[in-house]
Amino acid sequence: MTFSVAARCARTGQMGVAVASHSLAVGAVVPWARAGVGAGAAQALTDPRYGRRLPELLATGLTPPMALKLAMTGDGSAALRQIGLVDVHGRTAGHTGGGCVAHAGWRAGAGVVAQGNMLAADGLWDLMADRFTGTPGDLADRLLTALRAADKAGGDVRGRQAASLLVVDATPAGGVLLDLRVDDHPDPLAELERLRGLWRGDRLMRSSIDAMLAGGDPEPIVADLDLAQQAFGAGNREPSFWRCLALAAADESLLDELVRENPGWGELYRSITSTVERTSCSKSVSPATSAGSGT
Repeated sequence: MTFSVAARCARTGQMGVAVASHSLAVGAVVPWARAGVGAGAAQALTDPRYGRRLPELLATGLTPPMALKLAMTGDGSAALRQIGLVDVHGRTAGHTGGGCVAHAGWRAGAGVVAQGNMLAADGLWDLMADRFTGTPGDLADRLLTALRAADKAGGDVRGRQAASLLVVDATPAGGVLLDLRVDDHPDPLAELERLRGLWRGDRLMRSSIDAMLAGGDPEPIVADLDLAQQAFGAGNREPSFWRCLALAAADESLLDELVRENPGWGELYRSITSTVERTSCSKSVSPATSAGSGT
C-alpha cells in the first residue's frame, strides 16, 4: 500500500527518504532518517519502532543487513513487513515479507533502495531505483523524480493520498535539512513538489536576511529576494517586504503597495526601524543591516 525510495548522495553524503501512499499521513509513520547515520522506510504492516531501532543499531557500527536482521529478530509479523534502509556509507538492505500484498518487492542499487507493496504492477521498485540513479541534481530532487516515475506507472493500486520527503545531513551536527509532508491530497506528489519549491524560496529569503544582518551588499541580496518572491507567488509578499528593508525603503512605492494589501507590513516596518534607531549608538546603522527574520 506504499512505495518508497531511500538513498545517499555520493557527492554530499546527505541521506534521505521519499514515500507515497494511499494511506493518511504516511510521512508520520513510515519514513525515518538520522543525520550522520542513515535513512529508510518501514511499511506494509507498519511498526514505527523500526524507525527508532534501526538508526540506533546503525549508530553502533552495524551494517544495514546486520542491523535489519537484529531489529527483526523475534518479530512474529515479519512476513507482513517491508523495510528498506541505507547508511551513511551508502550500504543498503531490504526485506519484503512473503505475506506482503502483491505486487510487492524491493531493489537495491549503489546507495539506493526502493520498495513497494500493493502496487499496480511488478517492477515499480526497479523503475524507482533506476530513475534515481540516472537522474542528476540534488538528493531531494532525485528522490522526488523516482517517486513520480512509479506514480506515473500506476503507483499504489488504491490511488493517491499522502506523501513525504525527509533529508538529513552527512554528519550529526548538520541535523535535519528538509522535512515536508502532505497528509491528505488528491495529488500528493504534485503538492509535495510545490512545497519543495516554497521551501527553496524560504531558504533563499532567510539567507538573504542573514546577509542583511551581516551588512552585505544590497544588490545580490535584492536579487535573491526577488527569486524568493517568484517561488512564493503573489499570495505571500514577505520577500518583497524584506526587499524594502534591504534598500532602506528606497523603493517607497513597493512599501506603500504592501501596506495597502496588509497594514501589518507597515506596523512591522515601523517596529524594525524604531528598534534600529534605539540600538544605534556611535555609528549610523541602516535597516538593511539590522533586520531580523521571524517565524
